[in-house]
Amino acid sequence: MPPQPQPQGLIVETGNGASVLQLPATTLEQIRHIASDPGASTLRLPPPATEPPAGARELDFDLCYVCKHCKVAFPSPAPLQAHQARACYAGRESARGLIRVVQPALECRVCPSERFRTAADFRRHTEAEGHARRAAHAVGQPAGPPEPLSHEMEDVVNQITLLAARAAQDSAAPKEAGVGFCAPGPRFPPPGELPLASAGH
Repeated sequence: MPPQPQPQGLIVETGNGASVLQLPATTLEQIRHIASDPGASTLRLPPPATEPPAGARELDFDLCYVCKHCKVAFPSPAPLQAHQARACYAGRESARGLIRVVQPALECRVCPSERFRTAADFRRHTEAEGHARRAAHAVGQPAGPPEPLSHEMEDVVNQITLLAARAAQDSAAPKEAGVGFCAPGPRFPPPGELPLASAGH
């Protein structure tokens, strides 16, 4: 019997049996490379080449947690820690190593608890009735009355208004010749008026 081809992915222990998480060969190679480093590491999968659709924001989604010793993945940190405590790192907890695999995801701005791995999934969500209801409700919200000014701000506004009114009155009043700002005096005395100091003779 010929050997079975190995799947191109990570084995994920879900608690209800194992499944295979399909990943590109380059990502699997990165995981093998990072696994040789001690401690905890994070591997960010590349974001999609397109901008997020309108109404969505990008965020990191924890795809899985990989044991650096056996390269088995887990959906969350708790089962990984239990696995490592009883199997791969039993008795040597301080040597534990894990890789947090992060995938860029999309979150709906109208429905913040809704997250999607692909733009197509997000678009399907926006076409659903629940999203449409929330979006209509968010748009129809009245802005509410403007907040009143504080007493201090009201005083400042009144003072500025008073100063502006006085300035307008002053500019409208006829000016008398010679009244107003003083012309500056000469900066230096004219030559020849300087007293000569004797050199002590």
